[in-house]
Amino acid sequence: MTKIIFTTDYFSLEQDSNGINFIRSGDAMVVVPVSDSGQVLLVKEYAPAFGGEALVLPGGEVEVGEAQADTANRELQEEIGYRAGQLDLIGEIWPWAKYLAVRNYVYLARKLTPSKLKGDEAHRITVHPISLDDIGSLIGAGELHDAVTIAALYLVREHLKM
Repeated sequence: MTKIIFTTDYFSLEQDSNGINFIRSGDAMVVVPVSDSGQVLLVKEYAPAFGGEALVLPGGEVEVGEAQADTANRELQEEIGYRAGQLDLIGEIWPWAKYLAVRNYVYLARKLTPSKLKGDEAHRITVHPISLDDIGSLIGAGELHDAVTIAALYLVREHLKM
């Protein structure tokens, strides 16, 4: 049994029965959209925790009662203006398993077709195509920092080698 100490629209600070504090957030979706030419479509958007823009994958919170595949396609349409004809669940990532209770479901999105939905972001989002072969160089150049994005890209790269 946990005790809620503080809550916001995005997360809650809770305490377990041993008195250890942790953060709980809703489950999330991260989508790796791959174009017909093999490019991954990353987005650059404002990251309030770091006061600047970050290169990340499209994604967002899984809404109550919404199927994961529906969440993946909704986020793609809101953030990059595409819908996936094929979605494959690749895995589940826990970004900080000891002190953050959130699951990120990783989906590979292919057979992309243009389809735009209005998003809920209050900031500009731009699309940045990359090659899966460029992950390491983007990290080394200090352009890619997000751990969930990095893990998801490596998972998809290994999945596509099969």
